[in-house]
Amino acid sequence: MPQNPDLAAERRYLAKADERLETMRRSARETMEIALSTPRGGTPQARAERDVIVRQCLARLEQLEIGDQALTFGGIDYGEPLGSVCTYHIGRLAVADENMEPLVVDWRAPVAEPFYRATGKEPMGLTRRRHFALGHKTLEAIEDEYLGVFEGPKGHDSGDEVILAGPGALFAAMTRPRSGRMADIVSTIQGQQDEIIRAPLAGIHVVQGGPGTGKTAVALHRAAYLLYTHRMRLERQGVLVVAPNRTFARYIDQVLPSLGETGVQIMTLTGLAGFGEVELSESVGEARLKGDLRMAAFVAKAVRDRERPTRRSVDIPMGAFLVTVLPQETADAVSAAKRRSGPHNTRRRFLESALAQKVVEKYLVKKDQGSRDANTSSLPTGDGQVVTKIEGFDPARAEKRELMARVRQSLEFQSLVERIWPILTPQALLDDLFSHFPLIRLAGKGILTEDEMRLLFRRRDSNEGRTAWSKSDAILLNEAKLHLGSCSSKAHEEERRYGHIIVDEAQDLSPMAARMVGRYSLSSSMTLVGDIAQATSPFGIRPWTEIVSPMPKSDSFEIFELRVNYRTPQEVMDVAGALVRVAFPDLRTPISIRRTGNPVTLFRVINEDFTKLLAKVVEAEVEMVFPGTVAVIVPEQEKADYLEDLSKAGLDASPLADAKLAVISAQEAKGMEFDSVVISGADHLLYPRSTNLQALFVAMTRTTNRLLFLHNKDVPDVIVDLLTQK
Repeated sequence: MPQNPDLAAERRYLAKADERLETMRRSARETMEIALSTPRGGTPQARAERDVIVRQCLARLEQLEIGDQALTFGGIDYGEPLGSVCTYHIGRLAVADENMEPLVVDWRAPVAEPFYRATGKEPMGLTRRRHFALGHKTLEAIEDEYLGVFEGPKGHDSGDEVILAGPGALFAAMTRPRSGRMADIVSTIQGQQDEIIRAPLAGIHVVQGGPGTGKTAVALHRAAYLLYTHRMRLERQGVLVVAPNRTFARYIDQVLPSLGETGVQIMTLTGLAGFGEVELSESVGEARLKGDLRMAAFVAKAVRDRERPTRRSVDIPMGAFLVTVLPQETADAVSAAKRRSGPHNTRRRFLESALAQKVVEKYLVKKDQGSRDANTSSLPTGDGQVVTKIEGFDPARAEKRELMARVRQSLEFQSLVERIWPILTPQALLDDLFSHFPLIRLAGKGILTEDEMRLLFRRRDSNEGRTAWSKSDAILLNEAKLHLGSCSSKAHEEERRYGHIIVDEAQDLSPMAARMVGRYSLSSSMTLVGDIAQATSPFGIRPWTEIVSPMPKSDSFEIFELRVNYRTPQEVMDVAGALVRVAFPDLRTPISIRRTGNPVTLFRVINEDFTKLLAKVVEAEVEMVFPGTVAVIVPEQEKADYLEDLSKAGLDASPLADAKLAVISAQEAKGMEFDSVVISGADHLLYPRSTNLQALFVAMTRTTNRLLFLHNKDVPDVIVDLLTQK
């Protein structure tokens, strides 16, 4: 960017805004300290008011904390080119001076919208848009765009023509070394991205975006925008971000705090399911079956199968009598309980009460008959009290309740109820189900094929202290919890649901996972982001209509498509795009906006030792992109060997995708970006073969700068042909 005559003045203005922000923080701290220093006694109202003040101050301090990010990153001028001009500085937070005049406008405010949306064709009242080039918090340069009557941008992307807002600031951000954590894009949001960010809260919005289009960042900025715009509603209801894995959750966890929002909850699918982290691996066939929507009916049937009457009569001791409960009586109680609403464990209380009442009624009949035989009007009860016979064999209500309570405490009665309608946890239900093939066959009849039923069966290991679960199992456990409810005697507690849910890598949601996510939405307000070309789940590439269909109100979702690749160089996309089009010729890949001059490189291992060549290549890449990041993407089953080889060569490699030098699988690399990517074992990155090309496409498009293949005839021919032709 050329030297701008306003540089010194803007530096002074930004310094003033920073000082004012610090004053706001200091004021919040002082208010909190005053509240905390007051005596701890006082009236209940005084104590409550003090607690409210402290909570508000803590929330305010959290909101004002933007870390090491610059407060202001640009500005806009409204007005006539030759007349009066109204200038606004745009930043992460709203900051006002001592007289409450705005120094900085929050980027989410309506007045700031033209900063992202204005074009030469539609200036939206702007005469100038200004972008700041910032080194840490220091203003280094200014980039101005003139709109309206001046020559300037002609509009954002139209078809294959891409025209950018603030290209200097954008390219500076794109070429900056990666740090292992996602950075916000608030200063470089483009018009198409802003349209998605500011879309209405209601409904399901699907963001289809290829590699490097910024879809994840857009979704996170949308969360910040919605919280700003619908603060009263969403602070109460909550916003949830569902990440594909824990590494990715760590990778994005600083984006929202840098935008002044800390109340968003980030968790993985298994975290949302609520049964801890998974340990068990599963075959592709198992994952596909357990993710099939038919499993919802299978689990529901498995619960109903545990609600069954006895086949034989059961005797319950009552004082001097034995009361016989007949099979038909248990069948009537089960039938009545099944007709009631509520989950399985909650309805057990109704069944228990109905059976206890039947036992008491039969006991009273027996007791009355005994009284007639003894020619007396009363009989001793078990505790020596006397129960007076009442005409019609209907005892006083209080006495009947006491008898029912005594019945329900009986071990024989509880054993009977447990056989008829057991209290079940999701873990107990599925553990019993999957380890007993007759139970699988009973639940799966008319739902699953015989081969599918056998695929679900697994022998219980009696030596293990607890059952290990897979990712697909966790979602089935959540489905079971829906039908079973709480095991406690208290009323059924509903789980928390959210005012807005954002799902990343949504193209890999199984139907059962999509169904689960939909249950946690209060009003079907969701943003789903992904790329169908990067689908690596056992379900492969599917249209968005199929992916979204298990969710509520899925018949009216809206699709936004991001077409511009800001991250991946054109040299890489030429090869990666040709690869994915081999299997899916109709898929469109995004348009890359930059070249690096670094061609995709093949290192063929012929006579040289593979481990030594790997170490040489990786060491050279680390030095080449320093202080940036390098990823060595390898088959999952070979990660440990690669880590050991690099460690022996003296390289500090990590199995974590957010490390400076990471050894990871293609699945772990999803959504991440690195300055350099080295791919080894390209033909084996992911099985089955039906998703292998997508996995390789994912791996190739993680780079912002350099891409290398290390291979021994294990690179797809299409890539070798493309690179050798060049």
